Amino acid sequence: MRLRPASIAACLGLAAGLALPGQARAQDSVVVIRPTVPAADTIPETAIELVRRAIALYNDSSAARMVGSFHLPAGSDHRGPIALFRGNLRVSGRIDGNVTVINGDLIVGPGGEVTGNAFVVGGRIVVRDGAILGNEEASEGYASVRRTGSGLLELRPGRRPLGEIAAARTRLTTGRLTTTIGLETGRTYNRVEGLPILFGPTLMAVGPSGVESQLDIRGIFRPATDRTTQRDDLGFIATGEVRGGGTRKWLRFGGSGYRKIKAFEDQPLTIGESGWSSFLLQRDYRDHYEARGVEAYVSISPFAGLTVRASYREDLERSVPASDPISILRNSESWRANPLIDDGHYHTTTLGIDIDSRNDPVHPQAGWLVHARIEHTTSDDAAPIALPADVRPPLPPGKYAFSTLYFDARRYARFDRSTEASLRVVGGGWIDGDPLPIQRRLSLGGPDLLPGFGFRDMNCGPAGFVDPAQASLCDRMLAVQLEVRRDLDIGVPFRFRSPELLALQQILGIGPPDLVAFADAGKAWLTGDGPSRVPNDRIPNFSEWDVDVGRGIDARGLGLYLAKGLTGHQPFRFVVRLQRRF
Repeated sequence: MRLRPASIAACLGLAAGLALPGQARAQDSVVVIRPTVPAADTIPETAIELVRRAIALYNDSSAARMVGSFHLPAGSDHRGPIALFRGNLRVSGRIDGNVTVINGDLIVGPGGEVTGNAFVVGGRIVVRDGAILGNEEASEGYASVRRTGSGLLELRPGRRPLGEIAAARTRLTTGRLTTTIGLETGRTYNRVEGLPILFGPTLMAVGPSGVESQLDIRGIFRPATDRTTQRDDLGFIATGEVRGGGTRKWLRFGGSGYRKIKAFEDQPLTIGESGWSSFLLQRDYRDHYEARGVEAYVSISPFAGLTVRASYREDLERSVPASDPISILRNSESWRANPLIDDGHYHTTTLGIDIDSRNDPVHPQAGWLVHARIEHTTSDDAAPIALPADVRPPLPPGKYAFSTLYFDARRYARFDRSTEASLRVVGGGWIDGDPLPIQRRLSLGGPDLLPGFGFRDMNCGPAGFVDPAQASLCDRMLAVQLEVRRDLDIGVPFRFRSPELLALQQILGIGPPDLVAFADAGKAWLTGDGPSRVPNDRIPNFSEWDVDVGRGIDARGLGLYLAKGLTGHQPFRFVVRLQRRF
């Protein structure tokens, strides 16, 4: 079964309709999306600066400080600023002053009124019908603060990535030079290395005019044994960087040398989610190869929210086999084979751009996030592996030259105080030159871009082709994702008081749940002339795209979704995510 373009549009519209408030669906009216993000030249402070501002407001001696949830009943008046930490502030009366809430929600009920400014960090602002509220500003990212013995607040170390939970560091400072010696686990778990262990020093010096120089040297120990001797047990990453340009450090340049394991694709799933899936379920959703080489780069941020980056690297890319690291639930099973790659020395020039105008980097409700890069790669000694002729005709070893493009554009907006909409367009692949090597090829299907389909269902393998590695074989891919989320507002007390539960919440990032409805459409294909290919200057007809829809609950750190592919005979699929879909 294939859907016509009108059917695809209808499915995308259906997801929006499922999550909109009942009143909006019943009325025949225009829905206006009101972005709350400011102009690019007035982008908000970083998350840490927002927390510092909230702490200053809480610690102000003129504020009435509170700890835990509080309700101002109807008919009650309060004059002056109120600051509340770790709880929800419900206002049914009148507050003549500013309100600050840290790690909690501000809820202004019917008849409630706040005449001053409302500032919430680590929570939401909810305004019921009949309530009055002045200017408002909210950031939902969890505020890593603690209360001192004097009753004031101060910053404490924020949530640590999975790879840094088991880490040991010591810091030595001499004049302008700071040396940090660390031992920590790697950033993910995979079927090639297991859980790599990183060790080594970081040296940072501050020079005239605030110019910073940093040298980071990391050895990499891979505990998973490679019985084929195709992979070394030790690797390294050595990086030097200079940062200048005032407090924002808008100019950065540096270089690195490395011998490390790299993943083929930027998707599916984040590197952390893929690591948990590998460790718990023996499902590694990425493929890997070893890269040995050097890289030089420069990046410029002419203003906040815009970064342009250029780099050049030369590396030897080699195939590596899957090892046999442990997994918790399926340790008796065999790991999926790691695909062979086109071994050789590659020279790659990259130009990239990043645009970020989101109002909150953790839980964005408004703004743009755009990543794009174009790469040109050459090789003089590539050794192409044999692929099905329908995918890539046999190539003689030797010279290789090709160019690729990748982009990921996301738009976040709000319908009202409790309903958000997000749109993502992501794509990439071959744009010029020789056919792509196996390590640059793409696919679709799986828990990320099209969760209603199986892992790499769209990998461009010809009929009857059996590959235990399930390698990606497509030249190009393009996908569109639409997501509408609505605050469930079920009053579950996610702001814990127990220090142990607070620590768990900080690590997992679990927060108030959203009801999510989504629809995705995408296609991966081979480009060029011939059967089963799409001409280079075209994309596939929309009637050939694969489509899925789904519903779920996202608790800001744990998402549970049920998805169904609408093309082909797809079963319902249950998907667990450890962070927002996009």
